[in-house]
Amino acid sequence: MSWDVLIMKTKYDFEAPEEEQPPVPPLGQRDVIIEKLTRRLPNLDYRDKAWGVLEGEGFSIEFNTGDEELVDSIMLHVRGGGAVMDTLCLICETLEAYALDTSDTGYIDFEQPEAAEQSWEQFQKYRDKVINNHNGRV
Repeated sequence: MSWDVLIMKTKYDFEAPEEEQPPVPPLGQRDVIIEKLTRRLPNLDYRDKAWGVLEGEGFSIEFNTGDEELVDSIMLHVRGGGAVMDTLCLICETLEAYALDTSDTGYIDFEQPEAAEQSWEQFQKYRDKVINNHNGRV
C-alpha cells in the first residue's frame, strides 16, 4: 500500500468548473526531468525512464514518469515510514512544481511543516490500521 502524491506544474482548482480550468502546463521533457532529479537525489535509480526508484532512510518512493517524452505529471508512490517531507519538498523545488496528496485532494504546503507532515502521518495511521485489521483475519 502506498501513499500517492501527484507532482504537477500548477495547482488545479477542484472547486472551479472544468470549463474554467486553465490549461495545465507539462512538467517538461522526460530526460531533462530525470537529469534534474538524479542530480539532486543521487541515489535515485532511473534505469527505466518510465519508472524511477528512490530508497531513503526508512522509506522508498517510486516515480511513475510514464512513457511519453513530454511529461505532464509524475505520480509518486511512497512506502515505509520516516522523514519523507524533506525529500518531497526537494522534488517540488527541483521541478518548480506542486505536490497533491491524492488521499485528500489537498496540496502539500511545505511552508507549514506541521501541516505537511500531518498528511504523511494520517496515511501511515490508515495504512497500519488496514494492515492490522487484515492480519487479524483468517
